[in-house]
Amino acid sequence: MSFTDPRLMAESLSRVVAGRVEEFVVGVGIVDSVMVKYASGEISVTQSWRDYVVHVYIAKDGKISMSTYTTSDPGEAIKTTIPLIDKLSPSPFYAPLPQPSGSPLSSVDSKIREASLSGDPGSIVEEVDVRGYGNVAGMILLKYSRNHYIGSNGLDMGYEVTKFNGYFRAFKGEESGQWAWVSTAYEPRLALKSLEKAGELASLCYSLPKVKVESGKYRVLLSPMVAGNLLEDVASAASAGSVIMGLSFLQGRKPGDVIASEKLTLREVPRAENMPGIRGFDDEGVATRDKSIIERGVFKGFIHNTKTAKLMNAESTGNAGWLIPRLFNLEVDPGSLREEELLEALGSGIYATNNWYTRFQNYLEGSFSTVTRDALIIVENGKPSGCYRRARLTGTLPKLIENIEELSRERWPIEWWEVRTPTLLPHTLISEMHVTAGAML
Repeated sequence: MSFTDPRLMAESLSRVVAGRVEEFVVGVGIVDSVMVKYASGEISVTQSWRDYVVHVYIAKDGKISMSTYTTSDPGEAIKTTIPLIDKLSPSPFYAPLPQPSGSPLSSVDSKIREASLSGDPGSIVEEVDVRGYGNVAGMILLKYSRNHYIGSNGLDMGYEVTKFNGYFRAFKGEESGQWAWVSTAYEPRLALKSLEKAGELASLCYSLPKVKVESGKYRVLLSPMVAGNLLEDVASAASAGSVIMGLSFLQGRKPGDVIASEKLTLREVPRAENMPGIRGFDDEGVATRDKSIIERGVFKGFIHNTKTAKLMNAESTGNAGWLIPRLFNLEVDPGSLREEELLEALGSGIYATNNWYTRFQNYLEGSFSTVTRDALIIVENGKPSGCYRRARLTGTLPKLIENIEELSRERWPIEWWEVRTPTLLPHTLISEMHVTAGAML
């Protein structure tokens, strides 16, 4: 078996599966990565590695099994999958694999590819120089991924993609600010803008008096870091799989229903060439297409693979996931305000710049809570007046998207721990959210 050509690997593995099941798809990814980590304003670690990622879908007698392995021995990994299907019961999700209709779509930056293959970030680290920015932590990740899928339905397609991703967290005294970025192209300005933004937030918070927020309802400005996390959950609720499993606040909604502020247009964009989720075909081989989930506040419909489409009497939207539909990239249309106008538009309220630990109390209601992280800016009469360290934002996703009052013109491409789907989006002004004071940590 060749360990340098994903098509040859997928072909070899498919021969192991063929004849032992009725239907199958084998996907192989060869992923070369380089990561540069920063601490105290200096490079602390540089790592490089190669992963073999094997995706296996098999079906037999109405039973289905899916497995994903990150392994150094793909042949052994796939052998463990096949016997398991005989122990399963027929699945209500089963639907025959469709005929492939997609085509390859790739986005490769030669500088990222060469750095990833060599394991040497070289000039990239020199061009994104954190020296002079004080106490900075974070990371830069470069990836070059080659992928190929072969299936019993005639699927035989591949694609390549590069990824330039990372975040910086800047510290000023005990205060901090953080920002992230993502692209398929090597764009040092994205990293430098994130570095500058993180530093600006930390310095602003450091310069302001420390005040305690009283629990209550506030006007809240969400940075793209926070809005990206919450709007990703909104998009996930539009997956037909979430609806079928009872995990969606959109259950019972129909295309044409008004569910959000007319300011909100949320799109799923698998064909966006500058976003690393780019795909010309989904996991079943169906052609992808860019589509609105919400357009000017109007719900446009659920996203499907062939399985959920069969269960809900619909058509695949090219979003397979072999079991449930998946998101590739997301995009939110811009608004009319410049970023420098946002605090004035906020008036008196809170600017939440980062968050983590988002949890749901009730998926059907979309009720959530999330904890703010790094700079939390108190704003009075359109001007920063204080800084707080920690608070909890609570509400429901339906109210969140109904209460969108304005969006910025500028948009940021975000991906990090709390925004798993690459997302291009603006700052988002919410007319009302509940804020619970936390400890002054």
